[in-house]
Amino acid sequence: MNSPQKPLIISFVGHSNSGKTGLITQLIPKIKEKGFRVGVIKHAGSPIVIDRQGKDSHRHFEAGADPTMVCTNQHLALFARSRPNMGLADIAQRYFYDTDILLTEGYKQEAYPKIEVYVASDTRKPLCLSDTQILAIVTNEKAQWHIPHFDCNDINGLVHWITAVMP
Repeated sequence: MNSPQKPLIISFVGHSNSGKTGLITQLIPKIKEKGFRVGVIKHAGSPIVIDRQGKDSHRHFEAGADPTMVCTNQHLALFARSRPNMGLADIAQRYFYDTDILLTEGYKQEAYPKIEVYVASDTRKPLCLSDTQILAIVTNEKAQWHIPHFDCNDINGLVHWITAVMP
């Protein structure tokens, strides 16, 4: 994939409980099968607590180390302070520079390509009706769409579109 931006950032957006996480977890292995390195960021609206008071890593972080990392033979966890107004581009460049495709869940306000996940049973209107940065929709709704649309079970079609059609 020839992309002027590395990694390619695609945000999955939609109303709560629309299936964004489930879709992303299905996409990851399929995109990796095509040889791409995939990273994911889940945007949370409220503060998250991963480390606990009293743990050595928490003490290091509270003492001012930034970033702090905890490593095992199977995993590593990085703790870093986010700056006010730290944008997705900053995070991608700093922590995901070695990935080809960065899938995000959320980040509705960032100016990156977006794919909406929408379920027909939702009483709220699809976001793509008012957000011009949404380039495609994944849905079980059989309506006519003004943008490319994928059935929620068409994982292979969506992966093809992401890896071949996206800039």
